[in-house]
Amino acid sequence: MSNPFLKQVFNKDKTFRPKRKFEPGTQRFELHKRAQASLNAGLDLRLAVQLPPGEDLNDWVAVHVVDFFNRINLIYGTISDGCTEQSCPVMSGG
Repeated sequence: MSNPFLKQVFNKDKTFRPKRKFEPGTQRFELHKRAQASLNAGLDLRLAVQLPPGEDLNDWVAVHVVDFFNRINLIYGTISDGCTEQSCPVMSGG
């Protein structure tokens, strides 16, 4: 038996957070347009992360985890060089 409450909670057309409306002409509006354009570019993420034929799953995951770590480490190193407790008391993206 399906629960009508769960159907309502997991309805893809509804959200817990209201959709944001950005004023046209603002920087946030332009960033929102660019983000939406990149998300709707037609890239199929399932195909992008699919295990290539003939590859070992553990090797494939290990290579991508190391690559992810290296990228995050590079970003953190760039930020931490110029951001101290005095200049950036709170590290946030907002």
